[in-house]
Amino acid sequence: MAWGAALVLVVGLAVVGTGVISERPSSTTARPSAGSEPVARTGPAPKQTAARTNAAVRTRHAPIVLPQNPRLGPPPGPIRQIAPARVAAPKDRYAFLVGITDYRKPTHDTIAGANDVAFIYHYLLANGWLPQNIMVVTNKQATGKAMRRGLAWLTAKSRPGTFTLCHYSGHVKQVGGHEKLWPYDRRFVTDTELAATLKKGRGKMWVDIAGCEAGGFFETLPSSRVLVTASSKRTEKSYEHPSWGESVWVGLMWDAGMAQGQADLDRNGVTTVGEAAVWAGYWAQAVTLNERPYGRQSPQVKGDPVRGWTLANPPA
Repeated sequence: MAWGAALVLVVGLAVVGTGVISERPSSTTARPSAGSEPVARTGPAPKQTAARTNAAVRTRHAPIVLPQNPRLGPPPGPIRQIAPARVAAPKDRYAFLVGITDYRKPTHDTIAGANDVAFIYHYLLANGWLPQNIMVVTNKQATGKAMRRGLAWLTAKSRPGTFTLCHYSGHVKQVGGHEKLWPYDRRFVTDTELAATLKKGRGKMWVDIAGCEAGGFFETLPSSRVLVTASSKRTEKSYEHPSWGESVWVGLMWDAGMAQGQADLDRNGVTTVGEAAVWAGYWAQAVTLNERPYGRQSPQVKGDPVRGWTLANPPA
């Protein structure tokens, strides 16, 4: 089966599903129609409090204003966090980033895959990461062979005292009780293969997956050493936001949450990965709550409980 993208318009919000199954590529154009743009708001986002009836979320491209839904309760407040005992120096940080927007036919293209990775790459550089320590593969470069080579490279770099990041944005294939990363050439990387490869690392690691059924990649990967974040549950689709040009997960977690600091739950001027994961987890549900027929996406977080750090001072 090919996986298509279907345009969904709900309460003035345009959201595109990245894993809608269809017998052939969808003919739907993945762009919002007239009147479907998110409501814009000028100025800074208001503080999120239980008493407020509406709240704003901004990405670098466009803001959205959403009513607080009683089904979700108020946005999250300050959380208890554990800071790392040791921080990885820039020379000891490595990242492997995969993002696919332009797929080989008949697989339907995404909107956000390569854009997500471009944003994350520049965000890492802004936080002191060395460009020679970051491997990026996108679109036609992101073959099964290239992805496996990158995963092996990252694992080899994962030694005690290092911090490694593995991020994937793109389609996911779910079949036979397993999830598979979807390379450009359809030489799939299974959940068990991903876990078996990355578990060979010995340093601190963060695995971040933006794709449908992303929670299925947890398998045996999360541990006291490895933090895993997934854009949705194993039983859920994940979405893209056309106006943002990003997936809902990366737009909230990385862009609005960490880069812009909207996830600074304790208002101390520092947004940690732990805060961003909690904040983005709430707002991803709020953004997609009324999506039909597949419903909301509920981001998942498992593994390493030490989450009181930023990408400028990741744990070692």
